[in-house]
Amino acid sequence: MKQKLLGSGLVFLALALTACTPLGWGWGGLSSGGYASNGERIYFTGTSANGRISYSGGNVGGMMGGGQLACADCHGPNGRGGRHTMHMTVMDAPDIRWSTLTAEEHDGDGGGEMEHPPYDEETIKRAVTRGLDPGGDPLDPAMPRWRMSEQDLDDLIAYLKTLD
Repeated sequence: MKQKLLGSGLVFLALALTACTPLGWGWGGLSSGGYASNGERIYFTGTSANGRISYSGGNVGGMMGGGQLACADCHGPNGRGGRHTMHMTVMDAPDIRWSTLTAEEHDGDGGGEMEHPPYDEETIKRAVTRGLDPGGDPLDPAMPRWRMSEQDLDDLIAYLKTLD
């Protein structure tokens, strides 16, 4: 009986720890050294080869309780976003593939009307660091505001350009 309870407890602990890791959904399955670029590493881990990346603001940051968060946790391994639940909160993460962000017909909610102008490299940097869309309006409050070097921002954008 003790062995069965111990086994059940270990399974529960393993599942709980997996749910709290940056790649808890199973995105990528890459090891810490298996990234083709610094931008890919940033996207999947929220860390950089050049130093730690941090975030503030956004409802997600508070929900994570100080844990590490990464782009892929919300936007998925392919950048297509979608509806998901994190810590009992339902979120709709937008598609952040380069082709979608920079499209002239950009439509944030699928309703058919353009909500803001298309993104470019500078407005993507502003969205990532300040939480503003190309029109200067705030992004969804769940979007964290990331602090990273200019080189890391360039590397992340270069990686976003590979997603399709």
